Amino acid sequence: MPLSRLRTTNDKWETAPEYEAPSTFTVERFLQVTDLLLENPNLNSTHLFRADILYDDAHLLRTVSEKETRCQIGSSDDIDDEGSYAKEPVGVASSVAPFVPGAVLHRKVLRRLVPRKPQLDRPLDQWCYIYRLADGPEISGFVVLYVPVVEGEAEMPWYHPPVKALAYVYEVKHKEGESTLSVHLLPFSSTTDSLPTRLHRTMISLLQTFVRLSKSTTGEHLEEGVQYGEERTATELSLAPAALKDTVLPQHIVQDTYARLKQQYARDLISRWVEKTEPSKHVFEDLSIAAFLIELWKQMYPPGTFPGFIDFACGNGVLTYVLIKEGYRGRGFDARRRSTWQVLGMEDYLDVMVCVPQPFLDHAPVELSIDRLHEAGMQIHNGLFNGVFNGLRNGVFRPGTFIISNHADELTPWTPLLAALSCPESPLPFLAIPCCSHALSGAKHRYLPKDITSISPAPSINGNEHQTANGDLKALRAAKLKAASHQDDKSMYACLTKKVVALAQEVGCGIELTLMRIPSTRNIGIVGNRRRTFSAVDGFIGQPNPQSQQVEQQPESDPASASVRSAPTVQDKVDRLLARECAMSGGLAEAARTWIERAQKLQKGRGRGKVNLGGKSGEDYGHD
Repeated sequence: MPLSRLRTTNDKWETAPEYEAPSTFTVERFLQVTDLLLENPNLNSTHLFRADILYDDAHLLRTVSEKETRCQIGSSDDIDDEGSYAKEPVGVASSVAPFVPGAVLHRKVLRRLVPRKPQLDRPLDQWCYIYRLADGPEISGFVVLYVPVVEGEAEMPWYHPPVKALAYVYEVKHKEGESTLSVHLLPFSSTTDSLPTRLHRTMISLLQTFVRLSKSTTGEHLEEGVQYGEERTATELSLAPAALKDTVLPQHIVQDTYARLKQQYARDLISRWVEKTEPSKHVFEDLSIAAFLIELWKQMYPPGTFPGFIDFACGNGVLTYVLIKEGYRGRGFDARRRSTWQVLGMEDYLDVMVCVPQPFLDHAPVELSIDRLHEAGMQIHNGLFNGVFNGLRNGVFRPGTFIISNHADELTPWTPLLAALSCPESPLPFLAIPCCSHALSGAKHRYLPKDITSISPAPSINGNEHQTANGDLKALRAAKLKAASHQDDKSMYACLTKKVVALAQEVGCGIELTLMRIPSTRNIGIVGNRRRTFSAVDGFIGQPNPQSQQVEQQPESDPASASVRSAPTVQDKVDRLLARECAMSGGLAEAARTWIERAQKLQKGRGRGKVNLGGKSGEDYGHD
């Protein structure tokens, strides 16, 4: 191995011509990619989950404690005060930066590399030192050293190259107008032999990954996440991944829980899979969502106060199974039974049932009334039992019930409406992950950007998507890639997501968007009403409704009090919304007809298999 031009005190660095490449990116881009790789070592190694930042003397990357502070319910998002920043850890080895001749220490960061399989590899602390090279008044480059905190080579985990340190050297030659990027290593022991094959490939991969990221034009990894509050309207939302990452929960908290759930449940669930679909994707996706919900509920509810959940369109039931195994009370329902339910022993917690929202039951045509449906053979009983018909539910749930709407299709746009109707004084909290696009009537429908406002949506033809302007395959692929990365605000998924947000905001729901770390391109989570929750023990948690307080405290003759009393109720808002949105279906009664007829087809086995709608007691459904 040839010696490197890089020098540190008493150290002999090594490199090779294969580990150097000409670069065309700027100094600013080099620093951007460096920050990206500091937080995301998984871009270099699939064996790693992430890096937890423990200290950054430049305060450019948030530490794990700062991320937790930003995501805590009821806490201030302002972490700019000097006292808020993490102090340099005391007693951590290698905290003294090596001396690099001709370079000035610019910044130092301590991170913890977290492996994807903690049962096989241990985490590794690593100091990262960034030096500035100067040629007179101009910056001539940077050196970035990565120094693992280990006593010797034997302590090095598998996912890290077996070297004392690694370095990127970025050099700018202003006179020639050229720049180069090279990767260097500091071995534990000097040798004239060539590098082991694995280490050689690793060095080349480190260089190639950096160059590739520097050429990225999407900015997906290079922007700071933004936390959305209720002050942003649906039309103002950015759905770019960088804007949605870790806005509700810190990555490290969810990933640690996911790793535990995966180790505890994944192998067993995959081994018992009886559906025709590929098991690993579904299992890993549901475990990821379960991890998110578990950590979300830990923040929302004090111990012993969780009020229960309802899982819309629960499908294979894996998500409900894991949550119940983890000690959370709840139920799930779907239009048809899955073989997995019996295999997992979940038939006491999952129900074959269709949902007809209460407004549709109230406005259904006479021939589709409850009595007529019963006479026609739909397996329901006359009368209402705590909001649940035998085989049919009306979508009204007990106050405080947490709604899970994961790829619930027809019920996705209804999720915030049912949350508001179930408890008008404090709409139910929910997590909705949109997938397929449907109108409120249940018919397939593609929303357009103009539909996100209160303007009546234009009907689509058979739910077909618009074609690209020129229709060629290359343009189609580019459009689909843009839509999958949520960069296209006009894509079907972007418009559906923003439409659900708009509906939720219209009925008074507090909304936050977050990127769900699941193996799916349909991965935006809409979290509703998490800052005002209902405890199973103590009632409502959080701040009381300001309007309710005003009505109670202001005298009867106060004009402001009269104004509050005359303000539209949640029911008024929902009624106006339904009248507007169902106009494209021929009105509320016709929309109800469409929904109920689709429900009948599901029961009769047309399209999705025969459904045996069996009734169960409503007391465990989140109903009164």
